[in-house]
Formats: sequence, C-alpha cells, structure tokens
Amino acid sequence: MEFRAEECRSGTSVNRLKAFWQEQANREIARQARSRSEPPRLIAATSTTTDRPRAVSHRGVNPVQALLVAPKEQEEEEQETKETAEDRVEPESEPTPSPLRDSTTDSMAGYNEEWVDVQKNTFTRWANTYLSRKRMTIDDLYEDLKDGIRLISLLQIICREKVCRKFNKKPRMRIQKMENLNFAFAFMQKKNVNVTNIGSSDILDGNNKLVLGLMWTLIKAFQVAEIDVEGVSGKDGLLLWVNRSLADYPTVEVKNFSGSWADGMAFCALIHRYAPTLIDFNSLNPMDAQTNVKLAFDIAREKLRIPQLLEVENVAGQAKPDEKSITTYVSLLFKEFASGVQKKKAVTTISKALNIAQRHQELAAEFNKNASGLLEWLQQQTERFQTLSQPRHIPDIKEALARHLEYKKNEKPPREAQFVAVEGCAGRWIASCKNNGRAVPNLDPPIEKLQAMKAHLDELETAFELKLRQNLESYQKTEIFLKKVVKDLEKVEAWAKEKEALSLFAEDLRVTSTADAEEKLESVAFLQNIELPRYKQLLATVVSEADGLSEEHKDTKATLERVEAMKNFVAMAEDKVEGVKIRLQECLRVQQDMDAVAKDAKTLMRNLKYVIEEMDEEVEAATKLQDVSTAGVVAAKHQFDTVLVPKVQNAVVSENEKLIEKKQILAEAGRESDVALIEKTNARVQKLLDSLAEKRGYYEQELATVEKRDEVCREFANLSARIKERCAQSTQSINVVEGSLKDQFNSMVKLRHRLFRANTGVALEEEIEEKPEDPEITGVETSAAQEVAKPAAESVDPESEEGDKSTDVATEVEEAKAKQVEEVKAKAAEIITPLTEDMEKLERIHEELERLQVHTNPFTTDTIHGLRAQFTSLETAVRDKVKSLEKELALSEVGSLTPEQAKEIKEVFDHFDLDNDGVLARDEFIMACKGLGLSLSEDDCHDYFDKIDEEDNDEISFEGFATFCTLQLQSGSTKDDVHEALDILTGDELTLEQIEERFDATQVEFIKKHLPELLEADGKSVDTDKFTDFIFSV
Repeated sequence: MEFRAEECRSGTSVNRLKAFWQEQANREIARQARSRSEPPRLIAATSTTTDRPRAVSHRGVNPVQALLVAPKEQEEEEQETKETAEDRVEPESEPTPSPLRDSTTDSMAGYNEEWVDVQKNTFTRWANTYLSRKRMTIDDLYEDLKDGIRLISLLQIICREKVCRKFNKKPRMRIQKMENLNFAFAFMQKKNVNVTNIGSSDILDGNNKLVLGLMWTLIKAFQVAEIDVEGVSGKDGLLLWVNRSLADYPTVEVKNFSGSWADGMAFCALIHRYAPTLIDFNSLNPMDAQTNVKLAFDIAREKLRIPQLLEVENVAGQAKPDEKSITTYVSLLFKEFASGVQKKKAVTTISKALNIAQRHQELAAEFNKNASGLLEWLQQQTERFQTLSQPRHIPDIKEALARHLEYKKNEKPPREAQFVAVEGCAGRWIASCKNNGRAVPNLDPPIEKLQAMKAHLDELETAFELKLRQNLESYQKTEIFLKKVVKDLEKVEAWAKEKEALSLFAEDLRVTSTADAEEKLESVAFLQNIELPRYKQLLATVVSEADGLSEEHKDTKATLERVEAMKNFVAMAEDKVEGVKIRLQECLRVQQDMDAVAKDAKTLMRNLKYVIEEMDEEVEAATKLQDVSTAGVVAAKHQFDTVLVPKVQNAVVSENEKLIEKKQILAEAGRESDVALIEKTNARVQKLLDSLAEKRGYYEQELATVEKRDEVCREFANLSARIKERCAQSTQSINVVEGSLKDQFNSMVKLRHRLFRANTGVALEEEIEEKPEDPEITGVETSAAQEVAKPAAESVDPESEEGDKSTDVATEVEEAKAKQVEEVKAKAAEIITPLTEDMEKLERIHEELERLQVHTNPFTTDTIHGLRAQFTSLETAVRDKVKSLEKELALSEVGSLTPEQAKEIKEVFDHFDLDNDGVLARDEFIMACKGLGLSLSEDDCHDYFDKIDEEDNDEISFEGFATFCTLQLQSGSTKDDVHEALDILTGDELTLEQIEERFDATQVEFIKKHLPELLEADGKSVDTDKFTDFIFSV
C-alpha cells in the first residue's frame, strides 16, 4: 500500500505508520534483489501490473487506422516487454506492486549506455523549456526530481491543470518527498500515462535509467503522442509529417529518427520548407555535417525560439544518433511549424480587434473634442436667451432684431454643423460597438442631453424672435395711431384755443340789429350744429384710437392726458354754446326777414370748405406710407377704403348734393353771385373725388408688389420647412439604421443616392417602382388611399338612389379616385425629389427675395445660412456613415478562406471518403480533421461531429464539412476568439518582442502607448487577460 500524507496529518496511529515503513522496506529489499542476482521474469498481461487501462481511448476508433497501426504497435509492445523482462527481475515473493507501476509501452532495458548523457542533456533542456515559465530550472536531472516539486510543476505546465490540491513545497524528510512523488504518479495515472515499472521510490533513489525512462514517457505522452498526421499518430505520424514536408527535397531521405539526421540536411531542409528566407538550402554541403547541424540548431534557437536540446557533436557525423533525443527535438519543430496556420489566424483575429479598438478611440476623441465645447455653448446661449429682456423703443427693437439675425447668420450655423457632427459621431460609435460585440459606451455628455438642450435653445430663440417681431408690429401700429391721434388732437386744441377768444362767449354780448342777431345766431348755430359735433366726432375718434395705443410706448401717457383735457373743454364749450344760443334767440324774435335759402347755401358752402380742406390733407397723408410691408400696406388701404372714402361720401358728396339743390333754387331767383359761389364749390368737390380715384390706383399697384413679396416669402418658408424635415428624417435614418453590416451599408448608399444624386430623370421613376417600402412614399399613399375610399363609401346609397343615378355616382367616384391617385403620385414624386434640387430651388428663391429687397420673412424664422449648414452637415454625415460602414464591411471580410484553403478542404474530403459515398462517417471525419492539421482532440472531433450531424444519420455531407472547416480556419473577432488566438499564438506568455514580430507598426505603437497598464507583476510579460479586456473596453 502507498502511504497517504492526509492520513498522517489527520492523526493516523503509530502502528499504521510503522506498518507503512515496513512495507516500504520490504519493497526496497525486493528491488535490490531483482537488480543483483534473481533471474528475470516476464510479467504476464493478466498480472496485477497490467490490469489497469491503457492510455488509449476506444471511442470512435477508426477501423482503417486500427488495421494500419495495430500490427506495428503490437510489435513494439512485444519488443518492449521483452526488453523489460531482460532488464528487470521480480522475485516470486515480491509484494503487490504500486498502482503507479502500469504496463509498459517503452522499456529502459537494453539501453545503449553511451547515449545516457545525451538523453540526460536532451530531456533536461526539454523540461527546462517548460519550467522556465515558473522561473524554475533543472541542473541535475537525477537529483532535482527527487523531491517531486519540479516534476509536479512540469506536469502542471504541460497539462495546464493542477496536479493536486496541496503538496509539500519545502520537503526535507524522505516521506515528504515520497508524498510529492506519489501525487505526481497519481496524476499521471489519472491522465492514463503508462509508466513501465517505475515507482516513486525509483525517482527518489535517483535511478538514472528509470528517471530517463520517466522523462521519455512524458515526452511521448504529452508531445509526441499528440502528433497525428493522416490518421497516423506518435512517432510514425511524426515521421510521416517529416516525409510529407520534405517531399520536394529529393536529396534528403528520412527513414528514421537516428542516422537520417546525422548530416544535418534533414534539419536544414525542414526549416527551409517552412521558413525559406532563413536558410540558403542550395548552398549547403551534405558532407559538412558539423556546419549543417550547427546552422540548423542556431537558426531554430535564434529565429524560431526552439531550444537547442542536443549538442552539435552528439548528432553531426554520428553513425546512429540517439533516437529519442532526435524524436524529442523534431517534435518541437513539428509543434512550431504545424501551428503556423493557427498563429496566422491568431494574428488576424487580434489585428481585427486592435483595429476596432483604435477606431473606437478615434471616435471617442472626436466626440469628446466636439461635445464638451458644444455643451458649453448650448448652456451659455440658453442662459442668455432666458435672461434677455424685450426693448421698449422701435429703434432698440430693430437693433435687437438685427443682432439676432446676425447671430443666426454667423454664429449659429457652425454650431448646427458641430451638433450634427457630434450626433453622427455618437451614432457611428454606438453602431460599431453593437456590430462588433462591444458594450455600448456611456457618452459624457449623453447625446440625449445635447439633443434636449438643442431643442430647448431652438424654442427660446424662436420665442424671442417672435416676441421681437410682435412688439415691432405693435409699436409700429402704435406709432401710426399716435401720429393720427396727435394730429387730430392738435386740430381740436387749435379749435378750442380759437373758440376761447370768440366774442360770443363774452359776458357783455350785445345784439344791435336783426342782421347782427341773425349773424351771431348763425355763428352760434354753426358752432353748435356743425363745428362742435364735428370736433366732438373728431375727439371721439381720437379717444377711440387712443384706446388702441400700447401702454408701454413712451409717448402714450402724455397723449392720453391731452385727450382728457380736450374732453373737459368740449363739455364746457357745449354748455356755453347752449347758453349763448338761448340769449340770441331771445334777440331774434323780430328778425324773420332773412333769406333762408341763401343762408342755408352759405352754411353748406362753409361746411364743405372745411371738410374738403380736411379731406385733402387726409388723402395726401394716406399716400405717404410709413410701413411698406404687407401688413402696413393692407392696413393703410383698409383705412383708406373703410374710413376715408366713406367719410368723403358722407361729409362731402351728400352735402354737395344738397348744395346743388340750393343752386337750382337760387338760379331760378337770379342770384348769380350765390350760384357762382356754389359752382366753385362743386368744382372743388369734383377735384377731391378725382384725387380719391387716383389714390385708389396707387394702393392697388403697391399691394400687387407686396403680394409678390408675400408669395415668394411663403414659397421660401414652405420649402425651408420641407428641407428641415427631410434633413431631420435623414439624420434619424442614419442614427437608427439596423441590420447586418451589408444591409446597413446598402441602406446608406440608397439614402445617399436618394438625397444627393445628380440625374433625377429616369432614376426617379425607378425608385418609385423599386422602393415602394420607402416610408416617405408609402405614408402618403396610405393616407391618400384612405381619403379616396372615404368619399366613395359615403357617396353611394343603394336604398335612396335610383338605378341610373347610382351609375352616375359610381362614375363620379371613379373619376374622383383617379384624380386623387394622380395627386398621390405627384406628391410621392415630390417627396423623392433629391434634396440637392430642393436646395438649388431654395437658393433661387433666396436670390428673388434679395432682388425684392426682403430682409425679414414674416412666415418663417429659418435663414438660407442655417439651411445651407444643415444640408452640408447632412451630406457630410451620410458620406462619413457610408465610409465607416464600408470600412467595417472590409474588416469583417478579413480572415476569409483563401482559394488554396477551399481547395485543400475539398481534397481532404475526397481523400478520406474511403467508400466514395459522398459523405463522411464518424471515423472518416476524425481522420479528415487530423489531415487538415486542426488542433482538436478526439473528444472535440466527436462533439463537432454530433453538432454537424443534426439528423443523427451518423454521417455528414460535404456542405456540413466545408462549413465546419470554414469556421475553424477563419479568424473571429469576439472576445473568446481573441482569448483563443492569444493561447494559440503565445501559450502562457506574451512579450513585447512577440508583439513587434507579429503585428504591424501602427498596432505595435498603439499597444506600447497602453503597455504600462497591461504588464504583469514582473514588468516584462503582457497579461493576456488584461490585454483582451483592454481591447474590448475601448
């Protein structure tokens, strides 16, 4: 039995400890007896030493392979068993051997003593190539393995798993060393490594041949046995690989792993086959073995990093170099050269990941560069518009409006472009992360925040500008009314001042005659019936107009105070006139001889005189327009037509007709002087009417010009709104494009063609037919179709209409439907019109507005400068998106199969299809995988076969095999692919020298920039986990 350290630590009794040591002593005595004098005894296959399972998996064994390999393996086993029997002697009384002493596959008996040192050096160097990863070395192979520490470390490195949970790291006692060795042998047994009659005590005692036998067993089990070429494994597979590799070198013949390598030509040819630039093979001399062997060893060590396991003199010129040493060294060459495909694949995988990481860093730098400045500007402008106050004077309002328009023309467009650039950059960054398996970045500031602040700023700008325009319009109207009010008020004030000085209002008023009384009474009557009502009406008009004045205007308050003073004066004048009238009537009772007609005529002429003068002034003032805008002209014309013309009709024409009636009466009476006066008044009235007609034509002409301005302004407003909407929709399409990289690229190319193509003749009809799914078009067609169907359903009522009328209604419905369909097509054609044509049309409209001297468009706040910036930014964003997707599409195609690889897959499939049935069985599939040189274990091959054979037919077609090979030979871009690539390329250690050798200069520079944060604790090697996490964190 084997002593277990756990039992000792857990308190095993002293008796059991003594029994253990007695057992060990008995075994040692038996071993020494066997080596001294006892006759050799062949251990039968049924004995306890061979009952354990061999290191061969019987799952899915290829019958063809068994036929090819089994005879040779059986012959080797018989020879090795024979040699073992000759070398080892077991006494009949030997106790049951250790479980770790399994049946042999290679014996140390008959060992050629002269190669012991050669093998010792070779195996020592081989072991040191692995132990160096843990900063351990073997100086003396026989001594340094005794404590079991280096043997456990070697097994852990080779198998990449722990040998045991815990072992003695500083053994001093023999039992502790034995325990470590037992752990190692138990692990080898677990891995089905057959150790031929070698136990822990043999290694602890430093048995030279058995130590070498153990090392050779490890080399065969973990290095040579893994070699599998076309279904042939182990040494034969390695020899088959060498002969296949040297098929094009007729001067080199390799039959074994001994004498065929003595002249060094085989080493050089093998290196030249896979690295032709390292050796000038044609210049080699087969007779100069020393030079050839040294050259091969030096190049392999310096260029290929293959350790020199052999000394030159142990190989060059030797008749029979040590076969095991040569086999070990050639297996290292196989491992290096056979893994070239995986290393190229690994380089491609890491390069793709690095390129994506570099591009993400560039996008991050671009976003951070523009986003922070844009955010600061948006905050400043938002705060500015929130604190701006509205001016109260027209010049200040115009100045503020000019500054605002200057801001929209010069300062805002570059920021608009910057916002589109930031939005596009964020969209490309996020899309690339989603397409390449990266986490979506946390943008700072978030793009949603920028969009919200941009929208809020636009609202503040629009509200500020609209308020300025409203105030300007209100103040301009106030100015017009104020001028009219002040002008009328001045007339009333002048009349009031004049009437205050009249003698009629004197306290000592006297009437000396009838004529005088009549004259004075007439004056009072004129004042009471004509002037006072007229000025009362004028004052009422002034009061009404004063109600419309803006209270914020600087002159409104003083004007209202003057109006109130005039109201008080007129009320006082009314009372005084009434009192004077009563007094004069008392004086006129006896004065009845006055000519009523003459008196009335004179009254009418005097009245018309004042009215005509007033009308002349108002007509002249009406044609002097202060505001030439549409609103100003329409307001002035409305004032002319609704106020002035009716006023002339009522105050002049009607009174003139009365005067004409008086003229006929006076003419019949022969009052020529009075008639002449009336005709003169009629001529003055006609002149006033002619002037009104002339002024009406002036307004019509001015209004036509204004309507033209408004028409062009509306056209500019409608087209600018459409362009902004299309730009916004297109920008959204760029940012939310989804699907595969190919679908995204095609969508962006179509969008660019639809927006910016130059020829829109035939292409327009093609796009309507080829892309009916376009949301810009289908949305219009759907809504229009519903509108067509709705009146059709409402217009036909079979219960209320007769047969002939129903036919007419149906005809009308069809005609209406056809008309609306034509309108839908016209609108669809308008929607898919290239954005370039819309911008060109907008530029022409802008030129027309400049010709008409329109500097402020009342129908929109958009300017040509802002729209130009949006158009240019959209064009840049589409172009950048197409280029970005094109680059990503190109990167996704890196690592695809070459024609040579596809041809090789077909040849391998045909070669291993042994029964020519067009499919591969399970054993044929496993041999085909090995023939392709794929680094897959037999279990992996079975797993892949089960995945491919989804129908459980126990066979796979060429399509399934080709798909599997494509996935194995292509390079990936996921995080797991990069992990696997690093394992293939570097093993357990990645150094800066390997990085500089494998990758291009830009990638090396990128890695060096972040190297300090990627190094391991020793400061020399790169931590592969940190390296991978870094690549996928960018």
